[in-house]
Amino acid sequence: MLNASRGLLTFAGAALAASPVAGQPLPVVLSSDCGTEIDDQWQVIYLAISPELEPLGFIGNHARNGLTGAMARDTMLDVLASRLGLASHPPVLAGSDAPLAAPDRPNDNEAVRFLLEASQRFSPAQRLNVLIIGSHTDVASAILTDPTIVQRIRVIMMGMVGWPGGSDEWNVKNDPDAARVVFDSGVPLVVGCSEVCIRDLSFTTEECQALVGDLGPCGAWLAKSFAEFGGRLDHEGRKVWPIWDVITGAYLLGFATVTEYHRPRIGTDLLFDHTNPRGQLTWVTRVDTQRFWADFAAKLRGR
Repeated sequence: MLNASRGLLTFAGAALAASPVAGQPLPVVLSSDCGTEIDDQWQVIYLAISPELEPLGFIGNHARNGLTGAMARDTMLDVLASRLGLASHPPVLAGSDAPLAAPDRPNDNEAVRFLLEASQRFSPAQRLNVLIIGSHTDVASAILTDPTIVQRIRVIMMGMVGWPGGSDEWNVKNDPDAARVVFDSGVPLVVGCSEVCIRDLSFTTEECQALVGDLGPCGAWLAKSFAEFGGRLDHEGRKVWPIWDVITGAYLLGFATVTEYHRPRIGTDLLFDHTNPRGQLTWVTRVDTQRFWADFAAKLRGR
């Protein structure tokens, strides 16, 4: 058995080197349960305003609070068109409305077909970055439909509570079978866990207002949405809420520190099973909070 605590420290700035053509934007597809709360919207905005990235498409997926793929799609469309005021943008598609019916039975929808088609021009040396900030259903469905896609994509996900325990409160929990498909497929995998998000990506209401509240209509809307959102955690004497999902964008643009671990299985209780690891995964251990939020604010200010 591999040591569950062993890892080699690297810097995720190397992610920028994964561009298919040196000096060109990184290609990205986002799979999101946008509308579940307030964090996915920040990630949609960050992808859209970062010139280092090339969003090829946005996929809306389900959540167990009743969110459907179409509802998530419509929320992302509102962010892109109404909040950012974009006259044109990449395709925004409705993905799955429910989890996989069985671990080996893919869902079929326009989002899964889009992901399969979009991946075709990529290769093991030049991968498409697929960000999962919701359920894994549509990405797992693409893998089950065409297993060769794991040679053309890299998955960067927000999920799991922490290392080495695993466990999950939302994204993986919405479709555990789909998450197992992704973990077991061997696809290159980066994980941003909730412990790191709480520590490095949390705001108080006042801190959020100070960061983005004066940065135009979009920034004012983000600050207002944050202030009105009911969720708060007690963290180190502060009432905060994490913008969980931006950990994937922070990694992609080099604002995170990572460790390489062996790749565990996800047990029936959603805890990690380390007894029979399959390959490796990349684990985000820290986000450079100041640099990341400064980058976010500068891009929003510069629109």
